[in-house]
Amino acid sequence: MVFLLGLVVGGLLGSAAVSPAGAATNPTLAWVTAGLGAAQAQSGADESEEAAQARLMALYEKMVGFNLDNPHTLPSRTIDSLMTALEPLPLGEKIAFWADYFWRRGDATYLFGLAEEGYVREGRLVDDFRTDCVLFFYRVTELGRSSSALEAVQFAFGTRFYGAILEDVVDAAGRVDYDNPVHLDYSIDLVRSGIWGQDVSAQLGELAADHAGSSRYAPDSVQYLPKERIDYARLRNGDIVWMVSDEATDYGRKLRESGAIVGHLGIVKVEQGEPQLIHAAAKGLSGVYAGGKIEKVGLRTYLSRVENFKGLIATRIENF
Repeated sequence: MVFLLGLVVGGLLGSAAVSPAGAATNPTLAWVTAGLGAAQAQSGADESEEAAQARLMALYEKMVGFNLDNPHTLPSRTIDSLMTALEPLPLGEKIAFWADYFWRRGDATYLFGLAEEGYVREGRLVDDFRTDCVLFFYRVTELGRSSSALEAVQFAFGTRFYGAILEDVVDAAGRVDYDNPVHLDYSIDLVRSGIWGQDVSAQLGELAADHAGSSRYAPDSVQYLPKERIDYARLRNGDIVWMVSDEATDYGRKLRESGAIVGHLGIVKVEQGEPQLIHAAAKGLSGVYAGGKIEKVGLRTYLSRVENFKGLIATRIENF
């Protein structure tokens, strides 16, 4: 499988320099090293190694082609040019830039991933013009962590389907299967995975236990930061904020019956010392924004106005 390893390290990781130690911090490389042996075993005695490599190569190219330079994506040349200019910036600054960039463009509308033509239903890693809060968070962090449009697609697969084998998740058309068990469906699991940064909630204020729990998480098993305890001055550009539902509201009760605790998420951009929340908003916030697209609002304002959330969890990506 030497050829495939070369393909994946040179192609799936693009121009990123990777050392063996990088497998611990680069999810794409970790996926590769975990999956090569399994892929070889799955090829079976009836398929030559060369044929297996060719099949996986074709599948990889289908996946990439399905998520690059089509009507659902920004042009690669635009992304690559911006990434070159952003290269000297810290990772959090890059993530905040991409979130703000999509907000400033204003041409991405809200579409729930499970809805008709949503990214989950269509098996897309990238849809820059129709998004929900999860896809928006995925996309801007992947762009921030990458050095090219191609690498962002590779990073999308390597993080969202961490530990998966390509042919188990990607179909012949290049579509990914979000129902595959390796994909994490609950935000608390995403936070705990560490793939999307370190939980820094305790750095922002005194935590509390979520006494209510949900049908999936036991009472007091989740720690969160109540909104009245947040030290907003400690938030940084690119932080991910995961909104914890209030079980005292109808929304919170129903959400928790489904197993979830987190009901929304977005990206922080600090402007004049005040953290702004950039997020894909399904609905409007009276007197502030109309919704149905990517919106920006003061995080303090958002939490004070939206009664469905009692606090947040914050994560921070500081390296790959």
